[in-house]
Amino acid sequence: MEYISKIEQKVEKISDIQRSHIYELVRKVSRETIDEVCPALLRTILNTEKGPLKTQLGNVIFHLQKNDRLNTVIGLQKLLDATLLVAPEEMFRILESSDDDAKVLAKKIKGLL
Repeated sequence: MEYISKIEQKVEKISDIQRSHIYELVRKVSRETIDEVCPALLRTILNTEKGPLKTQLGNVIFHLQKNDRLNTVIGLQKLLDATLLVAPEEMFRILESSDDDAKVLAKKIKGLL
């Protein structure tokens, strides 16, 4: 439980530089990983205790979903950004239980935080 608390504290202070590095990491992820991870991250955002995002980020995610563009590199970038804000422990659980690309991504994101 203490580990989760530490992750949440680090995520609250995520910088634009860290966010850019995460976005860059996502560009190297396979199409299969994107197709597997994006729906799970969206469900997490929608079902989180903190509620759906009512921010510009939430609007971007809604727009991508509405236009069937959520399962893209940009969609994954925005979903990761959102889940880092509302449910970071769940995001890491999803990534670590997915394919090798997702596991590597989780490890690298943890290293950035």
